[in-house]
Amino acid sequence: MYRVTPYDPAEQDTAVDRSITRIPFDSRERIASAIVAAVAGFALDAGVSRMTLDNPMMEGFYPFSVRTGRGGRGLAGLFPKGTASYHDGARVPLATGLGLLRAMVLRQGAWCRLGSDDGFFVHVGDKDDIYVGSNQSRETAVAHARTLGLFVEQIERSPYDPVSDETSHQRPADEAFWTELGALVAERGGVLLEERYVGNAYRWHRLTSAPDIETVREQLTPRARLAVWPDLTDDIEAVRAAITRQERLELLVQQYPGGGFHAARIAEPGMGRADVPNPHLTASPGHRAALIPIDPADRHPLLAAVLPDSDGVLRARWRTNRTRADERRAFMSSLRAGDIVAGVVATGLDDIGVHVHLNNDAGRDLGFLRVPEMSWSNFDSVDDIVPIGRKIRAEVLHIDWAWEQVSLSLKALQPDPWERYTDTHRTGDIVPGTVTRLLPFGAFIRLSDGVEGLIHITELSGHDVDVPEGVISVGAEVLVALLDVDRERRRISLSLKRDHTE
Repeated sequence: MYRVTPYDPAEQDTAVDRSITRIPFDSRERIASAIVAAVAGFALDAGVSRMTLDNPMMEGFYPFSVRTGRGGRGLAGLFPKGTASYHDGARVPLATGLGLLRAMVLRQGAWCRLGSDDGFFVHVGDKDDIYVGSNQSRETAVAHARTLGLFVEQIERSPYDPVSDETSHQRPADEAFWTELGALVAERGGVLLEERYVGNAYRWHRLTSAPDIETVREQLTPRARLAVWPDLTDDIEAVRAAITRQERLELLVQQYPGGGFHAARIAEPGMGRADVPNPHLTASPGHRAALIPIDPADRHPLLAAVLPDSDGVLRARWRTNRTRADERRAFMSSLRAGDIVAGVVATGLDDIGVHVHLNNDAGRDLGFLRVPEMSWSNFDSVDDIVPIGRKIRAEVLHIDWAWEQVSLSLKALQPDPWERYTDTHRTGDIVPGTVTRLLPFGAFIRLSDGVEGLIHITELSGHDVDVPEGVISVGAEVLVALLDVDRERRRISLSLKRDHTE
């Protein structure tokens, strides 16, 4: 059994948290190609021509946001009959297995274990490690991997060995299950069938009659996990209220007129708003919705089962181990807008903002602090406020599940200088200021740290002014009169000519 990695194990600093990839972005393609070539060498040396998929996932070990599923999750073009062939127990040619390996190394969205009947296997770890097992030593393949610039060491066991899987009781979706489902449909008039065809990926089917059951049954993915829930509702207002309460982590499932389903998303409070131009939930004829719990402790379906193979034998062993994605999801669900969190500035995005490792291992790179939320005062460089490595405390503004991001604010924890200034000054006051910018329509004046006002060009002088430069210059110290304070739009209007004339 071998561990293959692009890092020299002898130089690994055990104090460094390797919970996320450390491969530079511009090196990932090169390293992925080297790993695929190395594993191909192991497989060919072992005489492997076909491989079997085990516990396939979408965004399994990695972040589950919309950012990760790139390039069709790496599955595009790998299966002649489409991605329906990506399922537990599927046997694929070695070339397809290597294509899946490449997608996993590049973290394009898919993950699975690969194995063969003679004990050969390939496991992709969540820390840029590849584990290869065989029924005998493969020194030729090891040497080949090393010529590709990779490091190989022999180990006792893969951390993704199926014997370490946690599994729950699985009822087979046998004839007794389908009979019970038919009785539920007849009793309730309709139910929602959840088809989890791979890890973290769902299809939805609304069943309202016996023919519906038979039609859907023929379309289900092999070895899929099934759960039966109460029917969707057309009481959209009740769904809005439940989303706003946000009592637990749930998927929002929506059916539009015609019977199709929108892609399910984790329900966020903003989805419950109806006072926006394009509300996420539409209360109109034909639209139905339901909220389906995500956390296993909250899931209590009416029925649940796993599809057996065509011979009636239940061979799927779906793992229930918590992954890093599960831990991130649980951490995010524990946060609320207004919470105060601690973190360390991780990386920057020039003039956009910085990523922040939050105060939990699952919160690595999860926070994002935008430039406008860094300070009430003007500053020249982000490094002046939040250099990489600085520990900070910030307020949670918003939790974005789709982008797996927690928006933060530093200035929310600081007194608002604008409010403080306008509370202590009144219209007509003569105050000092400094000219900061000149524009065709007037001049901006810094009245205090973090507080600016505008002198319109008509208020610069008692006579007509063509350009502000004819009256004042940037950096000049001036006395101005407060004309108006617009608290709603946070604007202060000033006059220079009134100060001069009065």
